[in-house]
Amino acid sequence: MKFCDECGGMLVSEKEDGEAKMECRNCGEFQEDVEADEMKVTEEKEEDPMDRLNVSSEDDEETTRPTTMKECPECSDSKKDEKEHEWWMEQTRSSDEPPTRFYECTECRNVHKIYD
Repeated sequence: MKFCDECGGMLVSEKEDGEAKMECRNCGEFQEDVEADEMKVTEEKEEDPMDRLNVSSEDDEETTRPTTMKECPECSDSKKDEKEHEWWMEQTRSSDEPPTRFYECTECRNVHKIYD
């Protein structure tokens, strides 16, 4: 870390026209006698929060969701006619409420939800 000779403020590194320079945050004074190998310039990248989400698209051939056998409200003929369903949970209400369970029939792709 370097400090300004004029006011003692902290110098911030910059590269301008391929030349390494240090600028004082307080008085704006430039110090140009900085050796390039002694200076490290970093750029801050704004992070997109969407980059952190793990979203699976409906086009995915393979799913890794767990499965269970249960009656499908759309394609089951009787109460004893259970079909395979993939299921997952999402927090759809406030955090003090239990998560909502979603079931998707593997045959007709109908999705229904259950609130606990």
